[in-house]
Amino acid sequence: MSKISKISGLVKYRRHILGLVNQKNYEKAQDSILAKFGIEKLPSVKPADVFALYPPSRDTFSITTDFSYGISPENDYYFLCRFANALKAKRYFEIGTWLGLSARNISDNLDAQAEIFSLDIPFDHPDIAIFNIPEHIFGYYAREKKNVHFLKSDSKEFNPAPYNKSCDLVFVDGNHSQEYVENDTRIAMELLKDDNSVIAWHDYFLLGELNKNVLCGILNSVPRDKHKHIYHLQQSNMAIYSPKFSFKPAEEKKWDIPGIAFKIEMKYEI
Repeated sequence: MSKISKISGLVKYRRHILGLVNQKNYEKAQDSILAKFGIEKLPSVKPADVFALYPPSRDTFSITTDFSYGISPENDYYFLCRFANALKAKRYFEIGTWLGLSARNISDNLDAQAEIFSLDIPFDHPDIAIFNIPEHIFGYYAREKKNVHFLKSDSKEFNPAPYNKSCDLVFVDGNHSQEYVENDTRIAMELLKDDNSVIAWHDYFLLGELNKNVLCGILNSVPRDKHKHIYHLQQSNMAIYSPKFSFKPAEEKKWDIPGIAFKIEMKYEI
C-alpha cells in the first residue's frame, strides 16, 4: 500500500469517526429537547375522534398517486382531503411541492374557487444540484390545476406576510431537518386563519419510526402552552395541531388492529 493510499484511508476513517461523534452529539441534543419538554412522543388521537369534531360532508375522496419515491402514502392524502373538506377550506398552503400530488389531491376535492399555494425551493437552489433532481418533476401532477399557485423560495427566505392569518389548512412537508421544521412551523403558525384552522406535519413517523427531527422541530417552534393541542393522528404518518384540539389520548398498541380500515378502489391511468 502506498503512503498516499494510507493517508487517504486515515482521512476517510477520521471522517467516519467524526461523523459518528457528530451523530451521537446530535441525538443527545434531541434527547435533551424532549427531556426539557417532558415528552417522549406525541399523544395520539383516533381519526374518528378528530372527525367527530370536524365532520366532513362526505367520506369518499378521489386520490391520485403514483407510488414513486418520496411521496406521501395514500392514507395521508386522504386525511388531508378530509380535513380540507371538513374545514370548507378556502385557502390551503403547503411547504414542499415535490411532484405536486398533495396540491393535486386537495384541488380535486375542493371547490374550484379554493386557493391552493405550494412553496418549494427554486431550481437554482444548491440542493437541486446535490441530488441531481430534474426540473420537470416539480409540481408535475398539479400543473393543469388553475387554482394551484406555485411559489418558489427557500422557506428560510420566504416572506409569508401576504398569506398570514388567511389559511384554513397548512401542510408542512418540506426539508425534514430539525432546523427547517422549526422554521417552517413558525411560518405555519402565522398562516392560520382562526382557531378552527389546522396544521399537519408529514413524516412525524418515517418508515414506521418516530422522526425526532420533526418532533423536536415542532416542540421548539410551537409555544409551550400550545403543545397540549398537538397530536399524532393514528393510521397516518402525520402530526396535527389546532387550537381547537383537546382529545383524550388514544391507547396505542403496536400490534393492535384499528377499529376502522380503508376501502380503496384503484384505477391505473396513463
